[in-house]
Amino acid sequence: MSGMAPYTIIVGSGISGLSAAIVLARHGWRVQVLESHVVPGGCMQMFQRRGPAGGKVRFDVGVHYVGSLKPGQTMWRLFRYLGVSVPALPLDANCFDRISLPSGEFAVPVGWDALARNLRQACPGEAAAIAAFVARMRAVESSLTWHSLNADAPGAYDRTPHEVTVAGLLGELGVSPRLRSLLLAQSSLYGAPSARAPLAIHAAVIGSATEGPHYVVGGGDAITSRLVARLRELGGDLRTRAAVVRVLVEGDRAAGVELASGEVLRAPEVILALHPRRALNLMPSDAWRSVLRQRLALAPECVGLFCVYGVVQGELGEYAGRNHYLLRDDDPDCFYDPSTKGPADAIVNFAPPADGVQTFTAMSSARAEWFAPWQATRTARRDAEYMALKQRLVANVMAMVEQRLPALRGRLTVVEASTPLTIRDYVNYPGGGLYGLEPSVDSQGVNGVRRKTRYHGLYVTGAGTGTPGVLGACVTGFAVAATALGNDSLIREVRRETDAFLPCAAPGPSP
Repeated sequence: MSGMAPYTIIVGSGISGLSAAIVLARHGWRVQVLESHVVPGGCMQMFQRRGPAGGKVRFDVGVHYVGSLKPGQTMWRLFRYLGVSVPALPLDANCFDRISLPSGEFAVPVGWDALARNLRQACPGEAAAIAAFVARMRAVESSLTWHSLNADAPGAYDRTPHEVTVAGLLGELGVSPRLRSLLLAQSSLYGAPSARAPLAIHAAVIGSATEGPHYVVGGGDAITSRLVARLRELGGDLRTRAAVVRVLVEGDRAAGVELASGEVLRAPEVILALHPRRALNLMPSDAWRSVLRQRLALAPECVGLFCVYGVVQGELGEYAGRNHYLLRDDDPDCFYDPSTKGPADAIVNFAPPADGVQTFTAMSSARAEWFAPWQATRTARRDAEYMALKQRLVANVMAMVEQRLPALRGRLTVVEASTPLTIRDYVNYPGGGLYGLEPSVDSQGVNGVRRKTRYHGLYVTGAGTGTPGVLGACVTGFAVAATALGNDSLIREVRRETDAFLPCAAPGPSP
């Protein structure tokens, strides 16, 4: 390798793997991305089905809206640094997320200050608790170096945000049940119940959504296609249908990978952009210390994901430009205790119309054990009993949607539904969870998955190694690339280079 550009293999083509690949390629590395599926993208995949009018309709698997996309904000800067411009539309500034509980509704506006105002109106007499909570969220978000793109962020080495739970903070502040409900209602954006969700996760995910929520026009494909094109423009390559079965090592360093076909690809640098449990199965057993392997074995998966996909007839009216959190109980943690009976929790998203067709996605939760009898089967090869369970869960979700969005009654046609087993088969999350490994206090901070392994040149990133969501996955890609490069100044480089794209007086990340 003397005199040649460093060569790395990246296993997994989700946004984490593609982001890492582009960063390395920008720094002169030769990069090969391997994807086991027939299409790249991971959770950014899209699929198509025949709609009620007979034409093909496309749906997103996981990308529903993306935060921090205003000029100057973090996601905007990361995309710009990668060299891609993603088409996006801002959500309704007065109500980008609509919370619907048995006790009433609440409009979540764009911006922490506007949110604090709406919370004070909904919970009079709790102004001090609201101010304290918002201040803490801003401070925690600002302390996360990659989320704030501040290498010198105050509090960056404080473990407290990773060890204190959201429930713990709300208890400390003595909030009312009503205020607690409103502050926790969007937790499905990261997939952990309040008693296990660290402040760092809540602040990063909810902060990003609150500060710059956008729909991506064209869905996940609009992100993936641009990233893949950019990677190839920089001389990198992507192979699909290239399942890796083993990481090869020689002595104390990475040496390449072996594919399911038996083909061996040699490289001194290997990045596994996968669910940590998938990564663990590919690496030598001693790649991580035994205590980390034991912790990973005990770490819970996110609650299972059940999704209903369909088409809306006619105009959305007041429901347009916002997402709808329809919860069956005033305690939002009900989302993590799903039932097969009655109307089910549903997070409803309406993507921008494509070719005149308005689609919807209703995301719900499910227990993995409901599907235990079919663990050994594959999608499209399951029996009538499985289909009956699936249809019962669809009916429960649609009952909630029509109950809380009454203007849509009789205008919704279900086209498809996916279960945790579908997510397992297509996204490669072993438990079919919402975001893979649950981002709880047991898997974050000092308890978290390590990017480095004991083998030089072997790294892990992707689902379960950082913050959930598009921004979180992109951040993990940048972070692992910085680790491989040994480049402590990458954050400053990202900020410096993207400043050139800023329009005059554009907002930066909220402090």
